[in-house]
Formats: sequence, structure tokens, C-alpha cells
Amino acid sequence: MRRVAIAVSVSVAVAGCDDRQAWQTPDPTLARMLEQRRADPYEASSAFPDGKVMRTPPRGSVPTDDDRDAPPPPITRELVSLGKQRFDSTCAVCHGVKADGDSVVATKMTLRPPPSLLASDNLARSREELFVYATSGYGLMPGYADMLTREERWAVTAYVQALQLSQRARVADLPPELRDRLAREAR
Repeated sequence: MRRVAIAVSVSVAVAGCDDRQAWQTPDPTLARMLEQRRADPYEASSAFPDGKVMRTPPRGSVPTDDDRDAPPPPITRELVSLGKQRFDSTCAVCHGVKADGDSVVATKMTLRPPPSLLASDNLARSREELFVYATSGYGLMPGYADMLTREERWAVTAYVQALQLSQRARVADLPPELRDRLAREAR
């Protein structure tokens, strides 16, 4: 009797393995995903008891995209200093320490070397444009949103703009105490 039960169990299991159902067969075209019913945001739904499609995030969850419309931080000495640190560790490898595009990596990139951030076409870029480039990348340059925080990316843009301003600054426009100090150091 026991042998009969084992034989029946084995035959049922083997038959189940050989008889593949349509829902078990993978669809390489994923056509079923194109045809599936979906609901638009703010649309009513019978899927949930409250009738809403959009769900309230669980208590304690941390949003990851809530700073998109937040204004940039004010430019301070600390922000520019942080920008210099992050630029030197992240951007200078390709763009050069002076942001002039002169680096060892740039000499190896013969197809399309990193540009000088001090070039005239880059001087016209707004702070927001530079932030978008630091976040999403530009051309062959990857985005750095995964390596630099939002504040650090704004800090790098502030530092790059400070470098750009320093290239066009005239000694005559400096405050007198700084002008005197530069004159003493030049002697």
C-alpha cells in the first residue's frame, strides 16, 4: 500500500512538471505588460477600500526627491570652501586643479578631452546649469548625484563660479587692504 502511494505521488509530481501552464511560460515580448490595466494618479480605484489609487507613504518613510524645487543654498565662505574640497577630490581629476582642463586624465582623453570650465562659453553658464551638469552629467561626464549630496553639488558650482570670477578680476577692483597685501607679496 505504501509503495502504491509513493508511486502515485511521484507520477503526479512528474505529470505536473511536464504539463506547463500558459501562465508559467515566460513571455519574451512582455506584451502582457503593455496590455495590462493601470490607473492614473488621482483616479478612483476599487483596488483599495478608500477608493484612491495614490497611497499615503508609510509613517517614518524618508522622501528622496523632495528637494527638487528647493532654492539653492546661499553662497557663503563655508559653502565655497566645501566646494573646493569636493571639486579637488571629484572634478579636478579630469578638469584640472585650476578648472582649466589641464590634467593627466585630460591628456589621455584624446577623443574628447574635458573642457576648461574657465573658457568663455562656460562663463555664460548659470549656477543652475552648472548644478544640473553636476547632478545629471554632460556629454561624456557622468552625473555625480550618487557621489555628492545636493549641498555638495551646489558647493561645487559655487566654487567653479568663484574660479571663473577670479580669472576676470582686476587688481584695481580689489579692496585696498587686499591690493596692498598682494603688492607686498609680489616684492
